[in-house]
Amino acid sequence: MKTIPRRACSWLFLLMLLSLLLGACGGGGSTSQTLHVLIGYNTTFHSQQQQWMQQISNEFQKSTGATIAWDTFSGASEEQTKIQSSIVTGSGPDVFSMGTTFVPTAQATKGFTTLTDQDWQAVGGKDRFFKQQLSMSGISPSEQIAVPWLMRPYAMVYNKELFQKAGITTPPTTWNEFIQDAQKMTNPSAGVYGTTMDPSDSYDPWKIWWMFAKQMGGNFISQDLKTAQMNSPEAVNAVKFWFDWANTYKIVDPNSLAWKASNAVQAFANGKVGMLIMVTPTVLPTLQKSVVANKYAFAPMPTVPYGMQQMPANGVPAETIVSGDSLAVADYSNVKDLAFKFINLVTDKEHQLQWTKTFGDLPVNVEAANELASKDTQTAAFIKAEQGGTPTPFTGAWAPLQISLAGVSTKLANEAVTNRYDPSHIKPLLDQANQQIQGKLH
Repeated sequence: MKTIPRRACSWLFLLMLLSLLLGACGGGGSTSQTLHVLIGYNTTFHSQQQQWMQQISNEFQKSTGATIAWDTFSGASEEQTKIQSSIVTGSGPDVFSMGTTFVPTAQATKGFTTLTDQDWQAVGGKDRFFKQQLSMSGISPSEQIAVPWLMRPYAMVYNKELFQKAGITTPPTTWNEFIQDAQKMTNPSAGVYGTTMDPSDSYDPWKIWWMFAKQMGGNFISQDLKTAQMNSPEAVNAVKFWFDWANTYKIVDPNSLAWKASNAVQAFANGKVGMLIMVTPTVLPTLQKSVVANKYAFAPMPTVPYGMQQMPANGVPAETIVSGDSLAVADYSNVKDLAFKFINLVTDKEHQLQWTKTFGDLPVNVEAANELASKDTQTAAFIKAEQGGTPTPFTGAWAPLQISLAGVSTKLANEAVTNRYDPSHIKPLLDQANQQIQGKLH
């Protein structure tokens, strides 16, 4: 009998061990699989988010035997970087949470699973979700990559007590009225201002400018998705009008030029702001525990541009984008069955209602949303706004566009803080951003 050399035995043992390890990591029949999930970091409700992740992990492991490894991103730039780097390397999260306006960028990478009818059934069926949210799930109904998870229609919140003190009986429907009402409520000696700004936020400024520009008849990208139009007269006027709140009309706290969205919400919650635009239901948990509890109400944002008596013929009554978060599965994932089970879990009625109660985002689950709306007029108002949502252009350049405009906003805000702001600086900055985005359009 031939004896196998000791060195050969060692190599044989190592190969057997390696094969066992690889078997434990792959799809196969392993009972210790791990699903990697990437979601946005919640700065406002950090501890609640940690508790939610632990709860979902426990429920998921109980039903599937698999564990969840969580990762988070903070801000639009990091969100885009994690999407692109993972697809390029072919490794990273199995499930990506992404803002609806980031779905076109994700689809352009060609690195996410195109959902089949079977996949949709695995996550609860298309009928589970709001149709408006599905409009941002993919470039066409047959090429969808993203399952709606949460929705955030936008509206305006106002302080009823400050309205009453200023003799204002109804929320404004034009931006002329908005400025006039804000001036009536502004009292710098008391630290009270008619409205506020958050130009240092990475998500809000472009939405506000987009709304103003659309109402004036402008677009950031042409209808055929081939031409960047971020430096059009309408776009320039949109940016100027917003910064005029601080520099011309004096209706915002000068400190707000360095603020992010969370700072603006806190100022309103402290009773120091009359009107706060571009808010979502996520403000509700904060406001309900603040000094303005039971003293605020929601209304649609004005749609008639400043200086006009009515919307121009080519204007769009844009109040809210189709906004929220979606979940997409990476093509490289070897645990797609687990990915769809996870998505089904977090979009079912029970978990959607629980999320809304904790974080404020509205359910994309139609049954859950309708149940909430039947009990609460504030929720009903947001759901009505969602039904009239205006989708943003479905182009992979939209995420870089957001980041470029956030940079423009930060530069202008820094100028304003240091008394170097000049409206003539807006056009050159938008020209530069426009050129960057034009290079990404095909």
